[in-house]
This record gives sequence, structure tokens and C-alpha cells, in this order.
Amino acid sequence: MTGGDRMKKTTAQKDRNSQKQVEASRVARLLAISLGIILATGLIAVQVNNWFMDPANLPIRVVKIDGQLEYLKKTDLQDTVAPVVTGGYFNIDLQAITKKAKQLAWVDEVSVKRVWPDTVLMNITERQAIARWGEKHLVTASGEVFLPPGKIPEGLPLIDGPEAMSAEMVKMFEKEKQRFSVLKLTLRELRLNKRGAWSMKFSQGMKVALGRSELEQRIQRLAENYSAITARGNALSIDMRYRHGIAVMYEKEAVVNDA
Repeated sequence: MTGGDRMKKTTAQKDRNSQKQVEASRVARLLAISLGIILATGLIAVQVNNWFMDPANLPIRVVKIDGQLEYLKKTDLQDTVAPVVTGGYFNIDLQAITKKAKQLAWVDEVSVKRVWPDTVLMNITERQAIARWGEKHLVTASGEVFLPPGKIPEGLPLIDGPEAMSAEMVKMFEKEKQRFSVLKLTLRELRLNKRGAWSMKFSQGMKVALGRSELEQRIQRLAENYSAITARGNALSIDMRYRHGIAVMYEKEAVVNDA
């Protein structure tokens, strides 16, 4: 290889190294620019998020309540949830509002949602009591017992017994109410005492003692013999605890009917 060839080779090598350095510098600049953009975007995102999450910027100003309410007052609901209606539109705790609302005795179901830009909408389903439970409580169709504030609604029938039996007693009440409605009797009371004895009372004033066993058979026997019993007069009380008979107390005398 001649001297000229060696010089050409050296010059070409320098040119390639210079080109690599230029490319590396370009890549470094691009990386730096990209990193700067990422950092700036992240900083902007944090600032935007902080702005939205700041209660002072998008505060909740209105609590709206929907639902058919008979015993609940909207003002009571608003006052109850007020302590947890804090924060702004994006960070208000809807679960806390739901939990707080359910502390009210008449509240059955609650759904809470945000309404842009400053409102919380609560949709309330009120509990439906089908009967009084004991002296102070009420009971729903599912057997849920609750203590309402204020006065007990008027006109409700009475179910009374151990709270653990509430669902079973409600089911029995509804069943017997239907059975005796055919006889034009209105069931007003169903009781289960501490000894486990059942009794019923009808709006016509008639009381029925059922005892602790064979309830279905005794109730069916009462329904089958009711017409014959009342044919003799106005029955004040009926005792179904006899295996082969029915004890009836009429307005003026007591009669034992064979059944």
C-alpha cells in the first residue's frame, strides 16, 4: 500500500467517526427534548389534577333529593348527610353520603351520583312497613324490623314475637290474611309469646288461641268450621288447642263444639 492510499484510508476513518459523533449528538438532543416534554407534561398534569381536586375550585353547592317520600323529610336527609358533603365535584365521597343516609330509619335504598358542575343527587327509596312490630317498632314485607322516629303510622296490623322470627311471622301473617279474607275476616294481630304459643285476633274482635303445635291443621280446622261456629252467635274467643273439639266463648255463654 502506497503512502497516498494510507492517507486516504485515514481520512475516510476520520469522516466516519465524525459522522457518528454528529448522529450521537443528534440522538442526545432528541432524548433531552423528549425528556423535557415528558417532564413538562407530567408537571402540567399534576397541576391540572391538583386544580380539579381542590374543593375551592369546584365545590358542591347543592344536595338534591328525589324519591316518593311519605315519612322522610328532605330537610332531615340534607341535615344528616351535611357533615360528609365535603370536597369538590371530583373528590366528594359518595359512599360516605350513602352510608350516612342509611342511618335514618325510614331509608331503605340510596343511590348517589354527581351532577355537573356542583350538585349531588340522592335517589331515596323509603321503607314500606306492613305492620307494627310490638309496641314501638315496625316491620317490612321481608321481615326487617326497625324503630321509626316519632309516631307509629295509624291503621297498621300488629305482629308481635321474637325478632329472630320476624321473617317467618310476616310470611305466616300474609298467608293467613289471604286465607281468612275469603271468609270476610280481617286479620289484625298475630302473636307468638315467650312460651312459643301462637294466637290471632281479627278486626271483628274475635280472638283465636292456636297453641304451640299443629298450627296448619288447627288454622285449617278453624276456617272449615267458622260458618258453623258463628251460626250460633257472635264468637268472642276461640280455643283451637283441643284435639277433638273447639272451645268457643260467645257474648253470653261458653259452648264446646265438636269438630
